[in-house]
Amino acid sequence: MQPHPEQQHKATFFQVGTEKLIELTLVTFGLYALFWTYRNWLQLQRRGEAVNPLLRTLLAVVYQYDLYRRIHQRASIENVPARWSPLRVYLLFVVFTLVPLWLLATDHPWGILLNLMTLLPNLLANQSINQIHDKHLHFFAQNTELSGPNWAAVVAGLVGWLTLLTLALAYNQ
Repeated sequence: MQPHPEQQHKATFFQVGTEKLIELTLVTFGLYALFWTYRNWLQLQRRGEAVNPLLRTLLAVVYQYDLYRRIHQRASIENVPARWSPLRVYLLFVVFTLVPLWLLATDHPWGILLNLMTLLPNLLANQSINQIHDKHLHFFAQNTELSGPNWAAVVAGLVGWLTLLTLALAYNQ
């Protein structure tokens, strides 16, 4: 179920279920993580923050710390225990973003897979977002179900993963 527009406006950040975040990030080879970042910045813009969601998403290596800091700060205000540090998860994000780029630039095939590790810091932040929303928006649609476009991404992603697996097996023979 998708959030009602009025509830979307009340939400502090982008609401997405933990399992859905994991599934879609993995099957889209990390592209859903960019969507997650964009939607969080967009939600902050809708709430009156002076941010450019597209620019902050494209330059996530620079701006992701600010997003994590805002999520952590809001969790503290709401007395939601965020057992993670914005700086530490940001450093993980930077490592899991820049090292894969370096690997890809040096023609190492593991770069794409290592980029999926950016899911870990985003997952910690997303769990805090869900706890914040659970506290105040009791009837908020949790965005845990896969929509039609989500299912299309899952199918396309599975085809992509199977293709990579087939190519890897064929290459080893």
